[in-house]
Amino acid sequence: DGPLVLVAPSTAQDPEHKLLRASIRGLGELDGVRVLATWNRRPLRAPIELPANVTLVEWISYAQTMSHCDVVINHGGHGTLARVLASGAVPVVIPAGGDQAENAARVAWAGAGVRVAPRFASPRAIRGATERALFEPSLRSKARDFQAWFQAHDAGARATELLERLG
Repeated sequence: DGPLVLVAPSTAQDPEHKLLRASIRGLGELDGVRVLATWNRRPLRAPIELPANVTLVEWISYAQTMSHCDVVINHGGHGTLARVLASGAVPVVIPAGGDQAENAARVAWAGAGVRVAPRFASPRAIRGATERALFEPSLRSKARDFQAWFQAHDAGARATELLERLG
């Protein structure tokens, strides 16, 4: 039991697994916090030493996992970030490229998550951002607001409705 933090790195960015490695080092032995991390089937060039509170897996279904998480550490790609917000978890976003910096800025501006600038993405900074995400009530509240919005605006149902209008 205890809070669950998911480390969900981009599958298109960060081939050296910098986010994964820094997150595991920073969150290792964080009192009462469980960490689930994935390397997303991108080969690890060197082994990672795992603290007792960390489970590292090759791959997981974000759709089945994020709804059980309190915090999701990620790069901020559109698809991953949308799934985090829909799940009600608080995102900790460390952008790596593409649209990720803009997405990270918007989630921080909305008060729904924590942004860590890539140049500051040390184990210590990731730990601090994660502790903030876990223990700052306004972040949890805003994440739940986004979750409620996603539940009230079913994208699949809306797409079906629009397609049926065309037919």
